[in-house]
Amino acid sequence: MAGVVRLAALTLALAAHRAAPRARGGRARMSGATAPRASAGCELVTLGAVTDRGQRASAAQRTLARRLIAELEHTPGTGGEAADGELEGEWELVYATEAVYRASPFFAAFRGLTRGVDAVARPLGAPNAALSEAIFRITDGVPFKEVGVARQTINATHLVSRVELSINLFDALVPRAGSVMTSTAAILAPTGGGGAARVARLRVEQTRVLDSSLGALLPFLALDRLAFPTADVFERLRPGSSEVRLETTFLSHTLRVSRHRAGGADDADAAGGSDVAADSGAFVWSRVIVPPERSALAGGGGA
Repeated sequence: MAGVVRLAALTLALAAHRAAPRARGGRARMSGATAPRASAGCELVTLGAVTDRGQRASAAQRTLARRLIAELEHTPGTGGEAADGELEGEWELVYATEAVYRASPFFAAFRGLTRGVDAVARPLGAPNAALSEAIFRITDGVPFKEVGVARQTINATHLVSRVELSINLFDALVPRAGSVMTSTAAILAPTGGGGAARVARLRVEQTRVLDSSLGALLPFLALDRLAFPTADVFERLRPGSSEVRLETTFLSHTLRVSRHRAGGADDADAAGGSDVAADSGAFVWSRVIVPPERSALAGGGGA
């Protein structure tokens, strides 16, 4: 059922992308948009809908997605021409070149924390010997888990990332356990960025487990009141590791492509290790139209 609901939602996102605001003469009023770029965006949304956001894509489909993303990213005028505030709002993930849960900036910060540290053993399928990639690969292989809707809500000061996770062992005997992993990041400053990319420095402040069904079964754990102080812990272990660069390489009224890079400073590539280029996965987001009262940041940005 969850897959059907997600397919319907992505179909609506595709319809919204096709119906983007148009200027006089029928031309799309996107950031310097062209017909090929709009077509690439529609193809990506469709591809995400039929492949569970790329998680069940074949090799040929992944190759196609990379080509479409490159087409969006390399068209002149991509992100820089979007109006101020265009990034703000609520976005739902429609395609990812890596695991959906890693759309949260927390995982880019974790890459920064462990940068230059290699794993003792390299799991099968890990892209390199980096400790972070080894841990991610083990997490990817956890059985009976399902990653649901992934959303980000952005305003002038904060980005809140929410990813639905559930574990289903055997519905007839064991209730499905679910939660929403929520990470809150402060937007420190826009930094411009190379080419047309729109870049912002984030500091991942905290990560929480919200709406956990385990909380009803084990109320003494108070899971919904637990918060991991990401910035405090990461900064003590490795100064600067709680900062992440959010690079938006394509931005229109309805669609954006963003990438995370560990480290807020320019030394992101200077630390060495096996994971220097590992933090370049692309995440494609579709804008969600929601009433103001449902905004995740309606009280000031914390979660």
